[in-house]
Amino acid sequence: MTHSALALPRPAKLSPLHTPAAREWPRGCGCAGPVFPFLEAHGWAVITDPDANVHCTSPDGGMYVGFLPEAPAARHGDLWHIRTLDVNGEPIWAQTFPGGIPPQAVAGFLAGLLATPTALCAHCS
Repeated sequence: MTHSALALPRPAKLSPLHTPAAREWPRGCGCAGPVFPFLEAHGWAVITDPDANVHCTSPDGGMYVGFLPEAPAARHGDLWHIRTLDVNGEPIWAQTFPGGIPPQAVAGFLAGLLATPTALCAHCS
């Protein structure tokens, strides 16, 4: 079964307090904005390569964050690359985000990961 965005459940009607100008939700701007200052403040190594891509590694070497606007993957929509690595440097899991995502959302995603001190979530541990 295939679902389209139009087939998703929606509220019957908008709240009478909601107006289109009531709130502006963040939009992607193609920049790295708040992400790298946040990571640097947590001790991450941040390196910019000659092509203007930015690579970050956590202090323990267990996580990589790449902002890769000049990499071939960006032409296919993958601007952000985030990977956790095992002790041998092999990926455990990976997440990519497109250029349209607000950098605040990437920073929030990473903040959530940094705030989690164990490999398992609180529900599973």
